[in-house]
Amino acid sequence: MLFRTCIKAENVQTAVIVFNDWASQEISLYDEGNSVEVEWTVGPIPINDNIGKEIIIRYDTDIQSQGKYYTDANGREVLERVRDYRPTWNYTVAEPVSGNYYPVNSRIWIKDQNRQLTVLTGKNMIDRLNLFRDVLNNFDIEMI
Repeated sequence: MLFRTCIKAENVQTAVIVFNDWASQEISLYDEGNSVEVEWTVGPIPINDNIGKEIIIRYDTDIQSQGKYYTDANGREVLERVRDYRPTWNYTVAEPVSGNYYPVNSRIWIKDQNRQLTVLTGKNMIDRLNLFRDVLNNFDIEMI
């Protein structure tokens, strides 16, 4: 079941996408705004079919981040992350995808010389075990 609808109100335009009974997304763009609000809802995830599921949202951009991204570690301190690199030890890439997931409390961003994409989380994502990563092509943010 895929259901899509768009709503244009006086100060906001909203797209609602219902993927199935347990996953949906609402995207809002406000007049005079310089940001997009994305709310995604997942759950309860069906398990009766005995098929494992990982639900993600990916923000694809053409930002040339050079494999660098920035995450908050504890809601106060922001750390620069570099894909497939650890500053305190020699890192051997054994898991190219999961090795680049990091916990995020409130924000993650990627940037180049001219632009920046920042994702602000509405909740502490560590408690929910949702993690972000800069996927293998330098300019995406994916959350699970």
